[in-house]
Amino acid sequence: MFGTGTSGRLPGLSVPSHQHQPGTRSSGGYNATTYNQSYATSSASPSTASGSLQDLPSNEPTSTSGGSPTHVSTTSLNAQKRAYRQRRKDPSCDACRERKVKCDATETSPCSECSSRSHKCQFTKETNRRMSSIKQVQDLQSQLAEAKHQINHLRSLLNERGGAELDRRAIEMPLLKLPDIAPNLERRQGPPTMNNFDHVRKNIRIYGRGIFKSPPPYRQLASQPPYSFTPPPLPSRQVTDRLLSQYYDSIHRSYPLIHWPTFQHEVEKVYSTGNFHIMPQAWMASFFAVLACGTLQTMDSLSQFPRAEVEGMSYLDISAQALNNWTDELAIDHARASLLMSIFATEVNLKSTGLVWLGSAVRIAQDIGLHWETGPWPVVEGEIRRRVWWAIYVWDRLLSLEIGRPLSIADEDCDVGFPSPVDDRFIQPQGIIRTPASYAPQTGLAAAIPIVRFVSQLKRTLKTAGIATHTLQTYDDYFHGIMSSFPEQCHTVAETYLDPILLSSVLTLQVARFHLYRHNLSVSCRPAERADALRRCASVAQDTAKYISRSLQIPPVKAESSDYSESPSQTWQARALCSASNMLCMHLWRCMLILCLRTDYHAALTCLRLSSIIGDLRKVNVACGRNLAFFLDRLMDRIHNGNGNHHQLEQDEEMLAYVSGDMQGCLENSWVWAGSEIGLKLNNTQALPASDPHFRENGETFEGTHLPLRPSPLLTEKESREWGGWERIERMIGQLIEEQRSRLSQPLYYHRPPHNPGKRVHLAPDAAVPVSAVTSLASTSTNTLSAVSSSRISIANII
Repeated sequence: MFGTGTSGRLPGLSVPSHQHQPGTRSSGGYNATTYNQSYATSSASPSTASGSLQDLPSNEPTSTSGGSPTHVSTTSLNAQKRAYRQRRKDPSCDACRERKVKCDATETSPCSECSSRSHKCQFTKETNRRMSSIKQVQDLQSQLAEAKHQINHLRSLLNERGGAELDRRAIEMPLLKLPDIAPNLERRQGPPTMNNFDHVRKNIRIYGRGIFKSPPPYRQLASQPPYSFTPPPLPSRQVTDRLLSQYYDSIHRSYPLIHWPTFQHEVEKVYSTGNFHIMPQAWMASFFAVLACGTLQTMDSLSQFPRAEVEGMSYLDISAQALNNWTDELAIDHARASLLMSIFATEVNLKSTGLVWLGSAVRIAQDIGLHWETGPWPVVEGEIRRRVWWAIYVWDRLLSLEIGRPLSIADEDCDVGFPSPVDDRFIQPQGIIRTPASYAPQTGLAAAIPIVRFVSQLKRTLKTAGIATHTLQTYDDYFHGIMSSFPEQCHTVAETYLDPILLSSVLTLQVARFHLYRHNLSVSCRPAERADALRRCASVAQDTAKYISRSLQIPPVKAESSDYSESPSQTWQARALCSASNMLCMHLWRCMLILCLRTDYHAALTCLRLSSIIGDLRKVNVACGRNLAFFLDRLMDRIHNGNGNHHQLEQDEEMLAYVSGDMQGCLENSWVWAGSEIGLKLNNTQALPASDPHFRENGETFEGTHLPLRPSPLLTEKESREWGGWERIERMIGQLIEEQRSRLSQPLYYHRPPHNPGKRVHLAPDAAVPVSAVTSLASTSTNTLSAVSSSRISIANII
């Protein structure tokens, strides 16, 4: 994974500072030696070393002998500096000073050390009282600086927009408090150890039974309930090995929920006995959920995916039956299986079902205490507990962004260390072993955590009518801090080869940026703000296209793979399919909408190449292609009618509504539904006729009545076939490139004849054009445009 990056805070807010700290990684990559040393001695969560100003070396000049006045004054000044530094100690009470621990006392409350021991927190030394006053002054100075910043912002709003706009917008925008980019690994101090208290604990467990449970780490787990249904037969070993390999290459890279060596050993035990009776029922639920997710990535042929999806649904049904949520003895396998079922349901475009299973995973994880740092646990168990929790946390954030639903996990309820960014083979019962010097940290979960940690703040920002410029700048600074913590190959300015498998992880930050920037496309914002939103979204789309183009380069030859299951011989298409997900398909679709509206057709073709490779592997990808074909039809109509220049399209409310995409599916951020019918009135007045394509082909009605069925949110088979496929979209973008080149090649005094709709070239779905032809057209048009910009073309040239 990328790692958790550099440490820093944003200004008043959080400005990233890139000072290297032990135990964290610098902007260039992980300090592998320091990182692994921090894990070598303990199975608990890693901690970072922090330094203070007094730890830094002094830069004072060395005094020389002599009795000149200058020497005397210099010596006196240095003495004053040393005395001042000696006074600048952290304020500590008498008890903390004696115990030599950090004191967190304030002017109004005692420190936690004295509170836990019921001691009086007192300060008897003059230096401590003086330093306490200095700290109070510093706090007041910080508050004054923040107040000045707000006053300046309000004054600028007043000058630009007047009082009404000031009341509407400025008061709505709270001061941003984005989280630290680096992990804050300071754990909350627990109560003191209660010695000789075993008899009390035993009595509480016995006589509290039926009233309350012990906290999860101290809970005595009962035996798993017997099987409530007949265990299914084992799938063939060949099928299991294939699906496990596909699961490892796709889902496990992003969500390492399972300690793979341990899981493989358990699978071997099951197949050696020939049944599931030796394993808990919850483990069997996880096993079939893994197989179901393995069917999401078929490496043989995309034509086999419909059959693979049916196979996956059958595995998911077995997993749901085996999960048995009626039991009150939950285990980590219950949380793991629920999360995998949420992922599978979402990837087959059953997003509401995915949301329900995610809620189940969150509540199970909280019930068994995964959200709280406890221990000490055995090394493998402690690491997997952290990984499962953070996988649920990341999935909750990403799904909330994608489908516009509230978060299920509050940040203040999450107090657990970050997982280790090393491969499972380095996590052994005796500890996390040292990785080779050439080992590259895993990419996936560790990279997503620092990105999604600000989603709760982002969701609050998205509730406002519009986002102010200074707020966008604050987020940009934060994004820059996250990007600087990534390995160099994952930076947007890098030019080196990028493994296609990493695309889904790398583009997570771009997805978050896009969700932020497009918020100001709303009609509630001013035209200038909407134009700026389009520009910012286009920059995200162009960065996305750069990542994809880098993945098309020839990969460097490696002496040996850092991943024991990785297959370097896979083609670009196969490795790109490993990163295919609903989130990636949706992001590519949003990027292509913006790029086509902004006439950046070459970048749109780059994104299109990845979407066409994914093809039917994701149902949502087909729906995105169908929507994009519709959008391009409308765009070409605007251009042919003379309404397709840059400024006209940015002010066209219909086109802006189309390019906003799934914003219109979010209750809080949509705007096209204002004034529409709702509820029963909508259902009673817009019944579909039998001829409607959403009406079932057999003309089925409800209970013998004449009321036709309502449209499904998913595409019918007919709709999935008739939009023309990705080849048609390639041809449409190719035609737009040709027309753009033709327009730019005309002299200023040339007047194009009016368009004749009767002679428009119709792009039939069956008129196939190879991808190479479109790519050649794109490169040719680039050369032509550069030639046009460097020399003037006359009528003689055209003739």
